[in-house]
Amino acid sequence: MNNTFAKLILSFLTVFTCVNLAPSQGLCEFSSNGAPLLLNLRPGMSSEQVQSALGKSPKVKVKKDGERIFFQSYAEKSAPTALKNVNAFYLRFFDRQLYQIEVFYNTEPDLSSLELITQSLSNQLNFPLENWQIKNNRAAANCDEHSLKADNILNSHIELTDETVRRKVEAIRKRDQSKK
Repeated sequence: MNNTFAKLILSFLTVFTCVNLAPSQGLCEFSSNGAPLLLNLRPGMSSEQVQSALGKSPKVKVKKDGERIFFQSYAEKSAPTALKNVNAFYLRFFDRQLYQIEVFYNTEPDLSSLELITQSLSNQLNFPLENWQIKNNRAAANCDEHSLKADNILNSHIELTDETVRRKVEAIRKRDQSKK
């Protein structure tokens, strides 16, 4: 009798653990999927892959190792059709690999609130809406050394970062700064 009861408890705990871990596995996929709100870019892409995803304009070329930052603003000129409603974006590379995507959007009805931004990103990246942590009008989701952040403070803003590479870049900056 005791052995059967112990097996029943163990089975219940196993099922309970699997059910609780399942949502967090879905969250991890946002670093490997492209999404229109992230310009269909993902961490780890080469500049050639980034150029292919963005189309002919703007021209993204990273020919040197180390930290490289590509910035494009459409404040004074219209964005290409492929970048509709994008106001500006930063693409940060380290050793020719994309590690951070930061996009600023013009105010538009589809992204007029933080709730709409998180809902759109969750739908596009296929991860549960409840995995966002919202504090001080900023939303964040973290998983497997990747962070996804969003806010709508001035304009809609979205950022996806490979945190392992970001820490490496910051350590190099700090080392270089201490040499000066």
